[in-house]
Amino acid sequence: GESTPRGEDSPANSLDEALGELIAEPGINVKYENEEIRISFEDALLFDLGKAAINSGGLALLNNMAALILKNSCAVRVEGHTDNVPIHTQRFPSNWDLSTARAVSVVKYFIDVGKINPERLSAVGYGETRPLAPNDSAAKRARNRRVEIVLEMEDAKKNVK
Repeated sequence: GESTPRGEDSPANSLDEALGELIAEPGINVKYENEEIRISFEDALLFDLGKAAINSGGLALLNNMAALILKNSCAVRVEGHTDNVPIHTQRFPSNWDLSTARAVSVVKYFIDVGKINPERLSAVGYGETRPLAPNDSAAKRARNRRVEIVLEMEDAKKNVK
């Protein structure tokens, strides 16, 4: 249907369109919260089990995300989250280590390949402390294992004393 044009290529417009395409992908959720847009990727889309290296499917998704991020000037926070199943590998003694390493992997990729200014980026690991669902089934644990890319849209907050 014909809708009134909202300023053809206003950044918000292309951002909404790009986010609309992402939402259509299984395992990706987009939430608008206050001044933030939170894009959540189930961990299997980006990583192999218990690993923090981005897999080939993840590279393609992150390329799309980087292109989207480059189109606007927001700050970007990458958050890693795990389920509550303990991990004890040499590389990752705990879920804190794994969640943080995954967030850092995404940030590094955005800098090295996506050419995003490092000053816009931060990486946070939450381990199992912020579940989306109870960890009482495999499907729910899968929802909790995720990386969330948070676009901080506000410039207003910077002016708050």
